[in-house]
Amino acid sequence: SDPAGPVLSPDGSPMPWVLDLPTATLLPGLIDCHTHTNMPGDGRRGEDVITDSDDVRLLRSAKNVERALVSGVTTICDAGSWNSTAFSLKEGVRQGLVQGPRVLVAGRPVTVTGGHLWYMGGEADGPEEVRQRVRTLIKEGADFIKVIASGGSTVTSDPYRPSLTVEELKVATSEAHGRNRPVSAHCRSTVAINNALDAGVDVIFHCAFYEPDQSYRYDQATAERLAEGTTWVNPTLYLGTFRRTQLRAKRERGELNGEEAVMLERMEGNAGYRKDQFGRLVEMGVKFVGGSDCGWGSYPFGDFQGELLALNNMGLSPMQSILAGTRDAATAMRVSDNTGTIETGKAADLLLVEGNPVEEIAALRRVLAVFHEGSWAAGSKLP
Repeated sequence: SDPAGPVLSPDGSPMPWVLDLPTATLLPGLIDCHTHTNMPGDGRRGEDVITDSDDVRLLRSAKNVERALVSGVTTICDAGSWNSTAFSLKEGVRQGLVQGPRVLVAGRPVTVTGGHLWYMGGEADGPEEVRQRVRTLIKEGADFIKVIASGGSTVTSDPYRPSLTVEELKVATSEAHGRNRPVSAHCRSTVAINNALDAGVDVIFHCAFYEPDQSYRYDQATAERLAEGTTWVNPTLYLGTFRRTQLRAKRERGELNGEEAVMLERMEGNAGYRKDQFGRLVEMGVKFVGGSDCGWGSYPFGDFQGELLALNNMGLSPMQSILAGTRDAATAMRVSDNTGTIETGKAADLLLVEGNPVEEIAALRRVLAVFHEGSWAAGSKLP
């Protein structure tokens, strides 16, 4: 007859699954330390979705994190969402209302008035406003603090110049560290990178060596500071690669318009500069972590592996690239006591892939099954 329920071991706990997969590899679940769950990842900018309601944003976030989980990401860091939506998402996942990975939340990025991501609700000017903003975010449950050290793609900001001052960044970092929260800094200018290093942030996003005249110039002194310090670098390489691949395909089909042709030419040039820059940083021993920035631009959720492959293409070994998206990301985000490696006492966040990604890193995309805190992620493959 059919069993009345799951087979139990003598102590009453469920019997473990036994899978015979001789050509598979078991890894820790992946950790993406840079995402925007509110964003669609379909080419629309923040300004294009600024009129969406928070209800729509939360629904989009729920869909995005489910896609992330079944692709192998068991911990995700939301590095900037509108209002309280990311906090609601985290609670919804915790209650089982939506299937998703562990969600670490920054909430509203701390930015100057009119600065990058201002529309998410985190504007602050001067040290005391920054202090209050960080304290409020921690009160609301922020797991880490995102500071905007330079402009970005937000049209009212200047991506080639710093925004928050060193003093403001130091206040944000001091407040966050005092409550054991790491700080991640958006930096798309060399001056901003140095300001963030002066403030003692934990992770630098993008780490683009742009000058105020919009030129891209490798700076040896800044590179040495990165190599000698303890700050992690998240270069967000695949974000541009994904868009370039789309534009190249349109060009081959004869569908590229004039504006897109100019964009592709600029992106191709910048890609060469960035690969050269990060190749040098790899040689110098700079510490890297994996963060996709998915949701932003044309990078949808579900392929964090693309960023890890890009790190490998930049010069990290396959193992170093895997560690950047597992152990090292957990260390940078201060959750290594619970996840990031497969060890007794840690959460059973597991990724099963076909093949050996240490020998062929593309195997990370051949997902067989995903387990989050010991539970199979419905929708991920299972033999």
